[in-house]
Amino acid sequence: MKISKTILILFITILIVPIFSIVVLSFQDNDNERFRWYIEILGNSSFLSSLGLSFLISSIVALLSTTISFLTALSWFNAKQRFLVFFVIIIFGLLPPDILALSISKIPRFLGLYDLNLLFLCFGLLLYCLPFGVLIFWTRFYFIDDIILKSAKDIGFFNSSIIFKIIAPLSSMALVSCFMFSFLLSFNEYPRTYYLSGFYMLVSEFLNGKLSSGADQSIYAGGSLIILLTSISTVLLGVAYLISKRKTTMAE
Repeated sequence: MKISKTILILFITILIVPIFSIVVLSFQDNDNERFRWYIEILGNSSFLSSLGLSFLISSIVALLSTTISFLTALSWFNAKQRFLVFFVIIIFGLLPPDILALSISKIPRFLGLYDLNLLFLCFGLLLYCLPFGVLIFWTRFYFIDDIILKSAKDIGFFNSSIIFKIIAPLSSMALVSCFMFSFLLSFNEYPRTYYLSGFYMLVSEFLNGKLSSGADQSIYAGGSLIILLTSISTVLLGVAYLISKRKTTMAE
């Protein structure tokens, strides 16, 4: 028991220390103006536009990923389909992100569709998020008893009714988790945005560009804001889980 607690503390420390260091650095060399670098980064129009574009793209990808992942994850209830989907997930998992993104980036260049870079960016991020989304739903479907589905068929439920009236409600928390996870994955992704965004700039590219150019502490303020957004999203996910659990307890 002590060993497990020690490992947990070490793991949390490894996660928190780098994050905490970025927040601390964002308040250094501020000429006695505590929020100087935050004011500066929020006054940067390029940062705000890249942040807004990232939020829009990530929201679209998260919505598509959640929908497609849910429908694809239904293969769990068919052994042959499940094996095929798992095989595809393994393939995507083994492909280096740079190679996959570079391959996709050649499509708009070959077709001359430079104005559709964001479309191909969404496609690339969607391919990135889908395997994780499917696995999230599979972990939920594992606990759905086959007896429930067989009973639904016995009383005349069609397959579509079983999916949307039984499986979907039982997987409500998985739906929320998949959306939030896909949003955060696409929002913070750099390799795919670098190769696929074209002349558009997303927030991960903006921050990486400032970091590479040896910019001032506003880079740390921007990173801290992204950490704050990620933390808020995680807290909202936890609140949604507690509300869902409370409703389930009350229903029982």
